[in-house]
Amino acid sequence: MIECIVIKNEQLDLLITQLDEAVTFIKSKFNFELKSYEAMLRIALNAIQNDTFNNLLERLEINRELERGLNNAGGYAIDYLEEKNPKQIFHRILEYLKTNPLKEKKLTSYLSNQNTKAIAIVDNNDFESLKSKVRNGRIEILTHNQFKRIDPNNKLLVFHSFNGKKDFDFLYNHKSQITIIIYEQEYNLYLKHLTHRKQLIETEIKSDDRFGICGIKYIETENLNFSISTTIENIVNRLDDWGNNAYNGYKAECDILFEENEEKVYFKVKTNKGIFTLESNDTLFANNGDFIKTFKLKVGEKIRIYPKEQLAENLYLVAVETEPEIFGKVEEHSKLWKEQINLLKKKHNIEYLHSVLKSKGLKVLIATLESYGKGSRKFPMYSNDLRAIFKVAFTDKSDHEIDVILRPILKSKTTYNSTMIVLGRGLKQELKLFLKDKKVGEILEKRNFNKETMLTFIEQHMPLLEVLEKTPYQEHEYQNIIFPIEFV
Repeated sequence: MIECIVIKNEQLDLLITQLDEAVTFIKSKFNFELKSYEAMLRIALNAIQNDTFNNLLERLEINRELERGLNNAGGYAIDYLEEKNPKQIFHRILEYLKTNPLKEKKLTSYLSNQNTKAIAIVDNNDFESLKSKVRNGRIEILTHNQFKRIDPNNKLLVFHSFNGKKDFDFLYNHKSQITIIIYEQEYNLYLKHLTHRKQLIETEIKSDDRFGICGIKYIETENLNFSISTTIENIVNRLDDWGNNAYNGYKAECDILFEENEEKVYFKVKTNKGIFTLESNDTLFANNGDFIKTFKLKVGEKIRIYPKEQLAENLYLVAVETEPEIFGKVEEHSKLWKEQINLLKKKHNIEYLHSVLKSKGLKVLIATLESYGKGSRKFPMYSNDLRAIFKVAFTDKSDHEIDVILRPILKSKTTYNSTMIVLGRGLKQELKLFLKDKKVGEILEKRNFNKETMLTFIEQHMPLLEVLEKTPYQEHEYQNIIFPIEFV
């Protein structure tokens, strides 16, 4: 049985309708999409803590997807949009949800007053926050990864988001009783999938064969009425297209959407032992060993910075040892695109090459382009960059032929990225385990770490730092950021 607790709010409905209209206007008049806005709205509707809204407001402020799109469409300024300005409307949505935490209040109230044993499933970022707000011994709060490893024993399951077909199939086919606490916009998506399932069943039971067997004519039930936000539906449709590994990553940490749909946001973090450039969603360690995201850092806090550069090669070796055939293809495809970009660099100076690739869809700055084909980077930052490189490298080939070449390379890129995400999360969990309990996990043991070497590693590469200042930047400003300096 699935119970939907629907959060209805006229002001939120009005604001989302206005955003849909503004986004549609941008698409129809200027012919570009605001994918990062779609991703941020999806995250906003998932959000159940104040830090998330602060992060989204910060990101929106320095996000330049709208401004660049208008400039590329003919040099329009953002003021031209007047009341159709999606940035202003979206800012109002975030401020409204921040000051009126509708989902957080409904979820915590429901769980706090629950009289039966229940499991609330949340993403990693919300785990500690919800645990601190729900004081009910009948409620067990788990992350998605923890939930996948247990048998719920017919307990009530509580979710607070709905994200399309994969979620519907899970909910519809699960044996446990389920409650989903969602906004009306999410509920309408649920109704869409429920209606589609109803139509499939009706097609079967209205068949002549069934009538011939039972002699009972099926009488159709009334169809449900609902309207769906186009902005939300666009991002949910893309989620439906994701592979299982990538989608599971999204369920664990919904802000993974930023990796596909937005220029990265960085922070220059000044500490008592140096200045560091960190991505907004980089996972760090708080003084007590718990995880903390860069965007949540506050001046005066003490942290340890996750040394991903030092351990990235070890992570990849674990993956290769686990699945050598799959990662043999990854290596082959990584070598292939690097050969093409390095050949292009030999033929053209970097400024000219950058302009040509930009005309074919390249998204990165010259500084990033210069790094392509060098070092340990397995694939370009964006899939569009790969497409641009092969279009310029093979000018005699059609778009269809380019797609045929790219398909297996893009598959290897997805395999590599999703595997490294999974391994990276596993390693971070093991570092957390050691910081809190001084226990060495399986991945670290494979790389010959023991208690003594871990203590030395942490002392050298993860010393305790005090945050003195924190300043945000976006990717287009990246070349001006001060890069990490050595510990002093």
